[in-house]
Amino acid sequence: MIRGLQPWLEPYASYLVRFFPTLRVTSVFRSYSQQLELYRNRANNPFPVLPPGRSRHQYGRAWDMSGPRRDLEHAGRVWESWGGRWGGVVDPIHFEA
Repeated sequence: MIRGLQPWLEPYASYLVRFFPTLRVTSVFRSYSQQLELYRNRANNPFPVLPPGRSRHQYGRAWDMSGPRRDLEHAGRVWESWGGRWGGVVDPIHFEA
């Protein structure tokens, strides 16, 4: 179970995570202030960070995962085949709907 996602999205994301046991969920829901803090420190982050109000994390429609790059890419392709959006080469840890 991935807490913080919209109820309709959680079963799909949970299934994907179970399918790739090498991947670990690192971030789901973010408050306005959490997103603002990440945005202010985006120069120190290797991945893109959107300003508050533009991130799907704030709406329970995105999550980040860490793990081997090949597994992130495979999970991303699976997620996209299900109609989701994956961050691709630029943001391989990011999954959203």
